[in-house]
Amino acid sequence: MDPWFFLPPWPIHASGLLWFAVVLIVAAVAGEAVARWLRLPRLVGYVAAGVVSGPHLTGLLDPRTLSDLRMLLDLAIGLVLFELGQRVNLHWLRRNPGLLATSLLESAAAFLAVFGVLHALGSRPLIAALAGAIAMATSPLVVMTITRESRAEGQVTERLLLLTTLNAIYAFVALALLLAGMHLEERSGWLVMVLHPLYLIGGSLGIALGAAGALLLLLRYLGRQEDAQVGAAIAMVVLVVTLAATLHISVVLSLLAFGALSRTLDRERRFASIRFGDVGLLATIIIFALTGAAIDLSVLPAVAGPALALVAARFLGKSAGVLALVPVSALSVKKSALLALALAPMSLMAVVMLQEASSVYPALSGEATAVVMASVAIMEVLGPLATHYALRWSGEAGARNS
Repeated sequence: MDPWFFLPPWPIHASGLLWFAVVLIVAAVAGEAVARWLRLPRLVGYVAAGVVSGPHLTGLLDPRTLSDLRMLLDLAIGLVLFELGQRVNLHWLRRNPGLLATSLLESAAAFLAVFGVLHALGSRPLIAALAGAIAMATSPLVVMTITRESRAEGQVTERLLLLTTLNAIYAFVALALLLAGMHLEERSGWLVMVLHPLYLIGGSLGIALGAAGALLLLLRYLGRQEDAQVGAAIAMVVLVVTLAATLHISVVLSLLAFGALSRTLDRERRFASIRFGDVGLLATIIIFALTGAAIDLSVLPAVAGPALALVAARFLGKSAGVLALVPVSALSVKKSALLALALAPMSLMAVVMLQEASSVYPALSGEATAVVMASVAIMEVLGPLATHYALRWSGEAGARNS
């Protein structure tokens, strides 16, 4: 018998999971270095580590590994989106209808601006509309991460969280409705054209409502023990992600609505706002490292012009929408301008949106993917910085320490 039979074969083959663990460690170190030495948001370091580790550069995380980790990414996103959703007080909209008007106007203005620019640059109307719908959404993940890390609190912060939740919901509803246009263009029949969007929107809201009701019943039994409540919330997030993915329904819309309805329906105040703590931090590192790994910077040179035009049009549209309603927003012009700046991060959910659209008609994604993904790559750096400095200049960063 070989005396070294118990040793692994040489050369040792490292699994994708091992390299993923290494990337997470590198991302955590990079995030801390960026925060400590550059005074910038940690997520910039997380994304940078992901980009370097992705298949387009060093290849530590190859496409197969990224595909295998998709469910883990969805679960990590789920925790952040639920936390955002349950921080939103929908009753606030009744007391201040100007907020609802602002959210509708800034979202619509961003859509129209991006649609107009891309259509003028030669994109087909349906593709321009698809990009416009994606551009409506501010990144919930970036906003939650920046506000949590900076411990921001105040008028700008609360409006930022509310508008981010609402415009993400608008974006997914708009995308679902645009699927009807895709079906019409492909001559799939009126029945498919009507039922598919209804299924996506109604199914997402149905899952959210059922999950919120189940969570509140569970919390009635568990009481107000924080650890038990966090565990129950995580379990329900896993259930919602799994159900939505299995039923081919929007994971993001389901989770945002789940969080918002959990708070809105909690009339007996069974739980306070849940914070996932260290679990949430790990989820944040996973999200931005894996998202960074999926970014292909090689597409930038070819589509830099349209991508920059999309970014500029989107920012101007959102700024115009916010500033137009300053008289009814109960917010000063300065703080309204900072709110518009804080809304700059383009949603990382653009990746998910494109995947959902291309799963229906793969030919459509080729037209839109390059420009949208290039825009996301640009805003991976500029967006978090915009939110970071907007909250700092508003005087709300670190407010919880004061």
